[in-house]
Amino acid sequence: MLSAGRLTSFFKKWWLPLLFCVVLPTAVVGNVIQRHSQFSPIDEGAHFDYVERLYSHGIPVLGDRMLTSSMREMACRGTALEGIITPPCDAKKFPYDQWPGGAYQYQAQQPPLYYAVTAPVAKAIDVVIGRGILGSIRLVSMLWLIGGLLLMWKTAALLGISRLTTAAGLMLVGLAPTVVYYSAIVTNDAAGIFFGALVCYLAALAHVRQRSYAKYAIAIGVAAALSKISCVLPPVIIGAALTLVSLQHSGGISTLRSVDSLRTWWNSTSGKTYARTGTALLASSIAATLAWVVYFNATATIAPETLPTFDVMRAPGFQFTTILNQAMTFFAPFTDSYQPFQFWNTSVFDILHRMSMYALVAGCAAGVFVTSRKWWSAIGPLVLAGLYAGGVVIGIGIWRTYDINPGVSSRYALPMVPILVLILCAGIQRATAQKVFAVGAFAFSAMSAWMIIQTPLV
Repeated sequence: MLSAGRLTSFFKKWWLPLLFCVVLPTAVVGNVIQRHSQFSPIDEGAHFDYVERLYSHGIPVLGDRMLTSSMREMACRGTALEGIITPPCDAKKFPYDQWPGGAYQYQAQQPPLYYAVTAPVAKAIDVVIGRGILGSIRLVSMLWLIGGLLLMWKTAALLGISRLTTAAGLMLVGLAPTVVYYSAIVTNDAAGIFFGALVCYLAALAHVRQRSYAKYAIAIGVAAALSKISCVLPPVIIGAALTLVSLQHSGGISTLRSVDSLRTWWNSTSGKTYARTGTALLASSIAATLAWVVYFNATATIAPETLPTFDVMRAPGFQFTTILNQAMTFFAPFTDSYQPFQFWNTSVFDILHRMSMYALVAGCAAGVFVTSRKWWSAIGPLVLAGLYAGGVVIGIGIWRTYDINPGVSSRYALPMVPILVLILCAGIQRATAQKVFAVGAFAFSAMSAWMIIQTPLV
C-alpha cells in the first residue's frame, strides 16, 4: 500500500512528465477524436480495414479488396472529402465497381506490426469503455504518442537535459498540429514518434553507459522497419551518425584503408560503444525493409503502378527535381502535412509553421558553428542531412513503385521528431536561453491547441 509520503514523492518526481506526456496530449488529441466522426481523407478507411482484417483474414496483399464490414462502416460514417461517392449505408451489397478505386486494399504494401499491436488493444478498449471500434483504434493511436513522449522524457533525463527545457520540448511535440492529427486517426504514422523515441533512448543508453547495445539495436531496427517504411529513418540516420562519429574519433576515413586499422577501430571503446550499436541499427532496419519489399512484390496480385486508387495522382511528365523540392517538407514535421486545422486560420498556421521549422533547423545546424564537441553538436548536422536525404529516397521509392507524383509529406518525417527536438533542447545551455525557449514553446503550444480546438470537424 502506498503511504502519503510515497505518493507525494511520486508526484513530485513525475508530475511534469504526467502533465506534458499524458494529460495535455490526451486532452487535445481526445478532443479531436471526439469531434471527428467521419473518416479522415488521409487513407484512414484503408488503414481501418487493415486493422479489422489482420487477425481474421491474414496480412493483406496488393490486389485484395476491402472487407464488406469495412466498406459499410465507411459508407455509414462518410469521409471528410468532397466528391467521395459510395453506396448508401443500408445497402445490402457493396459492388466493387461502385466503390472509389474499385475497393482495393491500397495500403496492403504497409508492413504489419503497427496493425498487429493496435488491433487487440483496440478490441480491449472497446470492450471496457464501449467507444466503438473506430474510436477505440483511434485511442490506440493516441497511446502510441503517449508512449513516445514518455520515452523522450526518459531519454532527456538520461542525457542530462534540463527538466524545464525537456518539458517545453515535449509540449511542442505533443500539441503540434500534425502530431495531434495523425495521433487522432487510424494510421501507422501514429507509431512514428514512438519508434523514433525508442531509437533515441537506445542511443542515449549506449552513449551514457559506454557499452554496446547491438542485440537490442537489431530488435528495434527490425521492429521499426516492420511498422512503417518511414520508421526506418531513425535507425538508419542515427545508426549511421553513431558509426560516423565513432569513425571520426578513431582517425577518420583513413581507418578504412587497412584490415588492421579497421579491426583496431571495431574493437576500440568507441567502436564497441557507438559503431557496433549504430551498425546494428542501420543494418537490421535496412535488411528488414528489403525483406518486406521482396515479400510485398512477390505476393501482389496486381501491379502497383496499375492500382486504380492512384489514377488521380499519375504524372506522365513528372520530373525528379519535384522530389528534391518536396523533400524540403521534412524540415517542418510539426506542420507541413495535411490536417484540417490549417484551413481554419491560415495566419496562425503560417506563424506556427515558420516558428517550428526555423527552430528545428537552427537547433540541428548549430553544431556546424560551435567549437565544443558535445553529442548534440556532433550529430545535429548529420541528422539534418540524413533527414533531407531520407525524404528524397522515400519520394523516389513511391514514384518508382506506383508511377505517381509521390507528394512527399512531412508526416513521413514524424519518426524523426524525437531526435530533432532532443538535439534542439540539448543545445540550449544557458539558463536565460532555456527560459526564453520555454516561453516560446508555451506560446507555440497555446496557439496550436487553440487553433485545433476551434477548428470545426465533421
